[in-house]
Amino acid sequence: MAETFVDNGVEAVTADPTLAKSIWYFLQSIDEPVGSKAILPSHQTDGETDYGGDSIDEQTKFGRIVMPSTNEDSIELTTYVAPGDKSVEIIKQAKHDGKPVKVWRVVVDKRFATEEQDGDTTHQVFPAEFGYGIVDELDVSDGDDLVEADYTLNITGKLVDGTFPLTDEQISALEAVVKFERPGETTGEPGASK
Repeated sequence: MAETFVDNGVEAVTADPTLAKSIWYFLQSIDEPVGSKAILPSHQTDGETDYGGDSIDEQTKFGRIVMPSTNEDSIELTTYVAPGDKSVEIIKQAKHDGKPVKVWRVVVDKRFATEEQDGDTTHQVFPAEFGYGIVDELDVSDGDDLVEADYTLNITGKLVDGTFPLTDEQISALEAVVKFERPGETTGEPGASK
């Protein structure tokens, strides 16, 4: 019997890659009341999401058996500590109390933005993953340079896909480090109140 020729084609992507600075991580204590804001840790320098886990890998007389076994997702964040940033305190408190924290990994890139309808209102949303993270370890480095916090959140179960709403105004405010000002408009350190 002759074999049938099959050619299903190929698929290729030529878009620019996603910039790492477009990935933002948000935190929230599980003890915050309904309606509370998510916290964007200040000065994120590094973030890493690991979709780990084990598999069953056994050899039999008839060949190898490989099966999925566990999900072991985790998120590791590194940030610089700044006055007013609640994130390190949230992590430290969760570690001491043995409680999880809520964590979101959000792709804040306009190319991925979609819209969701809420009645007559349209909201801009971005792809996100959510999970409850158990703090594995919090390291606060008080070296010669900036104070750095590094922590790993081991996700219970697995990260779940969803969307995260952000307006253009929120994105601009979160991205702004220094804003234009006129002489005499403010006093004190950057970011301080007038």
